[in-house]
Amino acid sequence: MSRTQILPTDPQVRKAWSLKVATDSIKESYWARHIGPEGSMSLVVRKTDLEAGAGDEVTTTLVAKLRGAPVQGSNRKLAGNEMNLGFATHKMRVDLIRQGVNLGTVMDQKRTDINLKVQGRARLTDYIKELYEEYMTAAIAGSRGIGTAEFQHLSTDYTGFPNALRAPDTAHLFVGTDGSKAKATLLTTDKLGLTTLNKLQLKAKKMLGSVADGNAVKMTKITRNGKQVWVLVALPEGIQDIREDSGTAGWIDAQRALTTSIGKEADWFQGGAGYFNGVIADECEVGVKFNDYGAGGNVNAIRSLFCGANAMAVAHGTKGMDDGLSINLDDDADDRGNEAIVHFKMIFGVDKVQYAGMDYGCMSVDTAYTVAP
Repeated sequence: MSRTQILPTDPQVRKAWSLKVATDSIKESYWARHIGPEGSMSLVVRKTDLEAGAGDEVTTTLVAKLRGAPVQGSNRKLAGNEMNLGFATHKMRVDLIRQGVNLGTVMDQKRTDINLKVQGRARLTDYIKELYEEYMTAAIAGSRGIGTAEFQHLSTDYTGFPNALRAPDTAHLFVGTDGSKAKATLLTTDKLGLTTLNKLQLKAKKMLGSVADGNAVKMTKITRNGKQVWVLVALPEGIQDIREDSGTAGWIDAQRALTTSIGKEADWFQGGAGYFNGVIADECEVGVKFNDYGAGGNVNAIRSLFCGANAMAVAHGTKGMDDGLSINLDDDADDRGNEAIVHFKMIFGVDKVQYAGMDYGCMSVDTAYTVAP
């Protein structure tokens, strides 16, 4: 009696592997906790325009709020005095990204008791997750920076792909503990602290402009677990500076406040976050560092990110991908089947949202920091 066999080369096995890796890679990324659908008050918006059809570009349009005095009195005509709608657009592209692992020859695989194919798949999964983290962090920060520990895959000359990195505009750049410094005046003592969080949320509230008048558009809080909050995303060094500014008791109080505001089961606790005056201070191990701040151009600085809703957009293209998956992974062979290769491809794009040349939903926060021991 014959029996059904599902071989490792079966297309359904490869599809299941692709689906699992795609899901796990995105889920394990720091930014995954912030991704939501269009129309949501999430920090990162997932654009789905390209998931069902052709094309390599998506467009988002912001309609400016109406501003101006009304027509007053019965002796004045409305005709000719109506207001016009103002618009600004954000465009982003997706493109193909690929990488693979050469597992060696048939004899290489026979000489070890390690299953090289399993190990290759596992390491490739880790690699994709880390790439997600680095692409998204560089995009929202508008810079790759100089750090070699924080970014392991994107080189220091990375300028963005397929979307060029967008540097923060002056209205959305906050330098120093209280925002009063410039790049050339930053001191080694100008670190993240409670004052920073208080000043940032105040500055966000005072953004009352419109795309029509060229002033910073009002930032909107992120909605998480039914609560509205701001989020400061910082490197571990920055979070440590905040902890030390608040003191041990202060940080414990911050943890209690986070539990009360968001709930102890919230995924914020994955970053060891704290909560101050409506701001969640959250930790991300991938981040941007500089070494050319201060009057002498020798002050080390980090860039934290004060975020509201819809600060960043991400998109996958699935047309042309096997089974419509966002990531395809497969086994292959070279040299007439003598060498085994595991590889992936994805059509992907990420971009910081800007309208009319101004950031939307994010302030870049550049401060000095205490170097980790």
